[in-house]
Amino acid sequence: MTTAGYEAIIGLECHVQLRTRSKMFCTCPVQNEGAPNATICPVCMGHPGTLPMLNRAAVSLGLRAGLALGATLHPESIFSRKHYFYPDLPKGYQISQYDRPLCTGGVIHTELGPLKLTRIHLEEDAGRMLHGDRSTVVDWNRAGTPLIEIVSEADLRSPEHAELAMRTLHRVLVEGGICVGDMEKGHLRCDVNVSVHRPGTPWGTKVEVKNVNSFRFVARAIRFEIERQIDLLDAGQRIIQETRTWDGSKTVSLRKKEGSADYRYFPEPDLPPLVVAPDEVAEARAALPGVPLDLWLAARDVAARQEWRDRYGLGDYDIGVITGDPDLERWFLEAVAAGGQPRAMSSWVQGEVQRRNNIGQLGQLAPRHLVEAQRLLDAGAVNRDAVKALLENAANTGVSPEAEAEAQGLSMVSDEEALRRIAAEVVARFPQERARYDAGNKGMLGFFMGKFMAATERRADPKIGSRVVLAALEKR
Repeated sequence: MTTAGYEAIIGLECHVQLRTRSKMFCTCPVQNEGAPNATICPVCMGHPGTLPMLNRAAVSLGLRAGLALGATLHPESIFSRKHYFYPDLPKGYQISQYDRPLCTGGVIHTELGPLKLTRIHLEEDAGRMLHGDRSTVVDWNRAGTPLIEIVSEADLRSPEHAELAMRTLHRVLVEGGICVGDMEKGHLRCDVNVSVHRPGTPWGTKVEVKNVNSFRFVARAIRFEIERQIDLLDAGQRIIQETRTWDGSKTVSLRKKEGSADYRYFPEPDLPPLVVAPDEVAEARAALPGVPLDLWLAARDVAARQEWRDRYGLGDYDIGVITGDPDLERWFLEAVAAGGQPRAMSSWVQGEVQRRNNIGQLGQLAPRHLVEAQRLLDAGAVNRDAVKALLENAANTGVSPEAEAEAQGLSMVSDEEALRRIAAEVVARFPQERARYDAGNKGMLGFFMGKFMAATERRADPKIGSRVVLAALEKR
């Protein structure tokens, strides 16, 4: 990304909560919600005399992530202590991997180009701070939760590429069974490193933005930080190497950025080197449908899209929207299986179903109700306004649209002779408006159509209605 003569340099550091039942070095259950400090023990709190015990399920998922992303797996790696002092870190240090990680290399493949990876290493999570109006509570439930950290090269040059890389990574992790992937609950957190410089000059000072928890916010945080750094440089100020956070609208300074020397890394004395056996690698590989997983998924998507085109006759946009949401895909497939025409069901699913699903108001609505609604429209029994009311009733009561239409006598009036008489009566009731129409104000046609539809309680076939109203107005 080049902005006002500057180029952005962007890298990602992603913290991924592994899909295990227990923590990294103790038997406490992993818990993202619940009462503070309910799932802690002397081991994850770092009490004197306690010893960590490695969770091999976390190692297996780390290997699986490395394979899924095309990384090099190392048969031996080392855990280290990373020291820093913060209230949510009960030990006063974090057990992580430093100079000898589980995996190195790898690539995230995207439509905007590849993002090379530096490393994938295992570590434990810290706790979290719960800030109230007048107090702060330290919750250590999350302390000791198994993580992998995925560190990229500084290959990205635009916020859009960074967001796409995160979306691709998220899909790999979820499809591979490595992570649940709920960013709002902290299963996947992204730190972004951003610097700017003028092309042909050395790279600028790197600023880290911590814990960005949505794809959209990744792009927005990067975009804001690029503009902030450019404004400072244009004003003759220098960029400070620091850690910032994203508050939803801007980045805010947290602290001066630490370097690796500040963490005083040294090998964890209570854990031996992590040795990975060939059968563990084979087991991790067998859990994946293909490697690298992002390329395998992309190839599967191409084949699946072609199958949807051939089977349902839908365009790429419609296919992308429906298959991009498991709920919408299920609704569409069940509606088609119930006899719905694919294009019509696609329209209903992307419209009424998606709208209701977004606001949690699907109620008792079912895919077969969409089929009935379209059948009523196709038969000319009701108009679209009436059928939406029938679907509203189905969501509230579960009564099918066809049954409700019959009970209410909502069949559409299509007797042209009867509609012609109603149109003539409506035109006769409004002589002043008729005079304005005759004087050349053709916009009055909409006025008369509104009155006509009201006179028929909106049960008139709109196509026939427009024809008879126009005929009544043109009659002299």
